[in-house]
Amino acid sequence: MPTDTHSAEYFSADYPEARQKFLDQAKRIGASLDHRLNPKAKGPDGGDLYTDVARIGPDNASKVLTIISGTHGNEGFCGSGCQVGYIANSLHEARADDTAIVFVHAINPYGFAHIRRVTEDNVDINRNFVDHSAPYPDNEAYHELHQYAVPDKWADGGREAADAKLKEYGETHGAMALQTAMSAGQYSHPHGIFFGGNAPTWSNETLRSIIDDHMADADHAALIDFHTGLGPNGHGELILNGDFHGSYARAQSWYNDEVTSFEDGTSTSAKLTGMICYAFLDVLSPEQLTGIAVEYGTYDVVTVLTAMRFDNWINLNEEPGSPLWIEGKKAIRDALYCDNDEWKQKVWDRAVWTLEQTYAGLATV
Repeated sequence: MPTDTHSAEYFSADYPEARQKFLDQAKRIGASLDHRLNPKAKGPDGGDLYTDVARIGPDNASKVLTIISGTHGNEGFCGSGCQVGYIANSLHEARADDTAIVFVHAINPYGFAHIRRVTEDNVDINRNFVDHSAPYPDNEAYHELHQYAVPDKWADGGREAADAKLKEYGETHGAMALQTAMSAGQYSHPHGIFFGGNAPTWSNETLRSIIDDHMADADHAALIDFHTGLGPNGHGELILNGDFHGSYARAQSWYNDEVTSFEDGTSTSAKLTGMICYAFLDVLSPEQLTGIAVEYGTYDVVTVLTAMRFDNWINLNEEPGSPLWIEGKKAIRDALYCDNDEWKQKVWDRAVWTLEQTYAGLATV
């Protein structure tokens, strides 16, 4: 699967540039395009926000590969670059004849455009795919830590005091216990971090409609969902994005035994609730879905988590353009996107390898 090494050109400085690059490449190859307008939000410039869907391959394909960017908003800088690079290098042509590829660009366009990890509802959509008619999972530890995750004050020692309390919890209960408490998902504090929502978000409903349109009749579906923020800088951890019992062994066989899972403690991720894969599993059986999240490392967990807390705080307390707002925006952008050529090349190389393995795996089912 030939590719070039000019990976930096696939990545963009903001959502409008990323969207234009993606649409230009999709139109160039004659992909079928579908534009989903988000009616609930506008961009920072007042412009419309879209999730764009490009399909390549036959309508009746028995196998469908879905490649998603922007699940966590500004993590879309990474995922969009990989999607643009895939098409720019004609890597879609290496798929088998019975396989279609569905590129979902910026499933959370609000977060991408506003440099936020969450949606316009302050919802982490990778915690939103739960049964909202049933009692929510109760993250008791987050109840205890919310006042420190989202302190009343950020400046003048407010953040440092809250940090000390979080550090104390981690030293008492362990680093993973702290990570789980903060990031597993919570449904009780709408203004908090990692909020899973109290109803399906627009992005949730949009993804479900895309799945209905493109995957409902597939014999097998593969899923690649791009993320950033966990693990060593530039390393792409392949985290299972599906049912553990129904797909873990198969995913391992596809990806050279490099897949991790929070179910068996091999992943850098805490155990999560309401993941995006459940939208697929509502349509497909566990045996029909082989999914992974490609998680690229940026900085250490504390730095990333602090940036997420800072972004949450400025969204609640600051006007756009204030000194703290500007500082917070830079912190969350940098924490989830390393805007340098070396990191982008690592991301790109891993993305190409992952696609190669996905094609080979699909050929076995």
